[in-house]
Amino acid sequence: MSANKPHPLKIGLRTTKTALSVSICVLLFQLLDRGSPMLASLSAVFSLRSDHEQTWKFARSRFIGNLFGGIVAISILTIKDYLSLGDWSNVFWAPLAIIILILFCNQFNKTGVINSTATFLVVYFNIEDQSNAIYAVQRVLDTVIGASIAIGVNYALPNPHLKDKE
Repeated sequence: MSANKPHPLKIGLRTTKTALSVSICVLLFQLLDRGSPMLASLSAVFSLRSDHEQTWKFARSRFIGNLFGGIVAISILTIKDYLSLGDWSNVFWAPLAIIILILFCNQFNKTGVINSTATFLVVYFNIEDQSNAIYAVQRVLDTVIGASIAIGVNYALPNPHLKDKE
């Protein structure tokens, strides 16, 4: 290895912060008996960035994307239920929702397309009708928990390289 190149298997501070954030998510969910820490952990991994500003930006984007995806899914499921539309109507509703989500994200939440569409699809297609609103709220809450943990860890363990840039 040359003196200029870091070792390819070096564990950096961002990697350490990310692993610590996931560890805190898992511990918190175990202590609270909250169920699977998967969504909070994913939120922490996706949110944690090299500096505080970027971490806040990505955490906010995940929250808005998940919130809007859940709202659209619940809204369309409510309309389908009210109109007594069967599963074949999904051929119309699912693509319409994806268009709405992409247009919204392109206008207001530039990086939230994947978050909002993933939340929509999971809530819309995988959750029992009577549980979808509860699941959507829990998914958004898990996102907030994971993103908050990432923000806290990033704040508690600041990046010493940022001082070099200032």
